[in-house]
Amino acid sequence: MNAYLFTAGVTLSEARDQYAKQGQTIGRAGTWDSCMSQIVGASNPEEAQSRFEAWLKGPATANPAIEVQIKKVVGAQIAGQLLAEEGGVEIDWPRVCQEANAILEGTPADDFEQGYWVDVNNIMRTIRASADLEALQRGLPEDVRSGLNWAPEKTFLFLVSVLSPPAPEPEPGEELDSETATAGSGGEEAREIPLDPSVAALPDLLEKEAAVLVKGRNSAVAAWLWQKSAAGTPLAARRIHISSWCGAIGFDEATG
Repeated sequence: MNAYLFTAGVTLSEARDQYAKQGQTIGRAGTWDSCMSQIVGASNPEEAQSRFEAWLKGPATANPAIEVQIKKVVGAQIAGQLLAEEGGVEIDWPRVCQEANAILEGTPADDFEQGYWVDVNNIMRTIRASADLEALQRGLPEDVRSGLNWAPEKTFLFLVSVLSPPAPEPEPGEELDSETATAGSGGEEAREIPLDPSVAALPDLLEKEAAVLVKGRNSAVAAWLWQKSAAGTPLAARRIHISSWCGAIGFDEATG
């Protein structure tokens, strides 16, 4: 069984009333856009996306009064090896899922912000130039280094996504032609309302070429472990995005 990381931009609509009065239409109490991610176990990408979309419209909200409209889906296969300081090992997904739950339950909420996270894109030069963890730690600015967890017994699971190269800018007139093509012959066909720009611009919704599960002390270490693994390959120079464990479905045992 393979594993895939999927993220969707969705519009959620909440019904104002569960029952419509005679002659009235059920209104909506609120509509908002959101971004949702999940690791999916499946034999192929098509099966994985189908499971992911079923999860989005069911267990993801756990509320039958909320309607989910999927606007955008991006996905990538997750490599079969877990990267860690002690080396790479083949991923046993049911076991990893149980470990992820244990880490989440045993980590104070503040640690996820203060102890584990840093914008790795701002320190990528230091990460690439670091021969070992000590060099990585020494090379970081003091204000960054002092705010991160460096205790080897405290680790967290990260997802490193390798981003696709940016799409070329459209030629003049292409956007207008695309808009015209979506309209009906009479020009009156309703166009789908796009995602809120603040949601559409989230890095989680960028196209990805690959994803890797990494266990490390903080996101800088996760990026460093990825760089070590990808050294000498074309992917090493690609931009990356790091996210936290998001839950998993489609595996044989409890996945959380």
